[in-house]
Amino acid sequence: MKLLFIVLNSAEKLEEVLEGLIETGVTGATVVDSIGMGHIIEDVPLFAGMRSLFRAARPRNNVIFSVVDDSLALEVMEVLSKILDCAHGKGCGIAFTLPIDSAIGVRGTP
Repeated sequence: MKLLFIVLNSAEKLEEVLEGLIETGVTGATVVDSIGMGHIIEDVPLFAGMRSLFRAARPRNNVIFSVVDDSLALEVMEVLSKILDCAHGKGCGIAFTLPIDSAIGVRGTP
């Protein structure tokens, strides 16, 4: 099993991302609203000189996480890569997987 973790900076792509997950066989995910670090520290005087770097960032993000079977992980990442089109620009978000050593309450686990 893998933990799929997506930080989505493009709220208009949320529905498409969730549809892509369903099409690849992911049966459940959790979506959490989040705020990027840049919007928290932009008012701190120490970081005042860096404001221009943070202004382009979106004020709100979505964090999506799910547990996916090892056999689906590569396909899921390929679908996300197409939907997010991150190769052609910055700021779309990030996606990655991490191995899960053990779990309870997840289908397919003891």
